[in-house]
Parts: sequence; C-alpha cells; structure tokens
Amino acid sequence: MKQNKLKIISAKDLGKLALPDFCPRCFWIERHLGNPPSIFPGIFSTLDAVTKRSAHRAFAEKGSPPKWLSISDAIEIEEGDTYFKLPIQDKGWVLVGKPDDIFKLKDGSYHIVDYKTAKFTGRQDELFPMYEIQLNAYAYLAEKYGFEPVRKLSLIYCQPKDDLDNDENFSLSFTVHYLEVPLDLEKVLSLLSRAREIVDQDKPSEARYGCQGICNWIKGINF
Repeated sequence: MKQNKLKIISAKDLGKLALPDFCPRCFWIERHLGNPPSIFPGIFSTLDAVTKRSAHRAFAEKGSPPKWLSISDAIEIEEGDTYFKLPIQDKGWVLVGKPDDIFKLKDGSYHIVDYKTAKFTGRQDELFPMYEIQLNAYAYLAEKYGFEPVRKLSLIYCQPKDDLDNDENFSLSFTVHYLEVPLDLEKVLSLLSRAREIVDQDKPSEARYGCQGICNWIKGINF
C-alpha cells in the first residue's frame, strides 16, 4: 500500500519541483512520511468552488460564460468534476489531477483554467512556476483523455475589492484578472523524471540551504 502511494503524484505536487525554493529533502520526507499538520484555512477552496459553480450555472441556463468570465469563444463547459488518473510508463508511476474547469472553444480546441481567490500580482507571483507546471500537467492528462488539442491555459484570479458593496449586508465583490500560462508539456515529463529520482532514493538528500519547509519544521521539534 505504501509503495503504491509513493508512485502516485498530483499535478500540484509535481508543480512544487519548479519553485525557486524547492527542497528535495522536504519532497522525499513528504512522499515517504506524509505532511506535517497544517492550519491553512479552507475558505479559499470554498470561494474557488463558488466561482466554479457560477460558471457552470451560466452555461446551464444560457449556454454561455457568465459576464465576469471573458472567454468569449467558449461554447461548452465540461460538466462535473473531471478527475484524471494516468499511468506513466516509466517505473509504474501515476499522474493525477482535477482541473477547475475545461472549456471547449469554437475551433474545437480546449481551454483549461484554474481559479485563484487571491491578489493578482502577475508574473511576479512567487507561486507562478508551480501553477505553470500544475496547469501543464492538467493539459497533458486532458489530452490523454481525449480533450485535444489543449490550446490555452489560464489562471483566473478573483481578487476581493477593498471596500464592501453594502456595509449592512456585508456584501463583498471581486475584480477578475487573467494570466495566460504558456503551454510546455515537455516540462511535465522532465519534472516527473526528477520526482522519480528523488523519491526512489533510499534516504533523503541534503536539505536546500536555508530551507523553511518541512526540514525547518522537523528541526524545530528536535528538543
């Protein structure tokens, strides 16, 4: 059972390898022993789910995107939660992922998006390299499942406005920003190979210098 778990990697976890502060020791520990306790609030996932429901409701009611979603050439939206699970030929690894939404465009191609409830900071966002790999992994999986060709990838940032629309009803509104993500499926295969190299080691490698991740957390509990 443990061995099977080691062989499954999500699109998001694969994206961690692209971060500037990626630590191979943290990754090995995470894959072999699990993550430390997290206190990250779930409200952002809830808001992302609301965003997704808004898009699906608009297509169900009028067959087109909602006004806030500027994907004018979208003619269909994939219904339900599309979950991909694909065995990779080398060493029996399995890549998994669940895109937020997949839109079919007028030309027959597909546009995959990921919703983020966050402040829009453009390409300076320190997490962009992870999101780039995550979306490209979705594209790689989607094409293997018949959603081809994937021609566009986008991050859609829903940024809360500074002021309430209605103080009495506590009504909060958002501005929407789009960030196109370059298609580069070769990066997915390259990082899959790198992930396998790290996890297949009998013991973790040295920590990245100055690591503030799991390595630092473990060091803090060594009384």
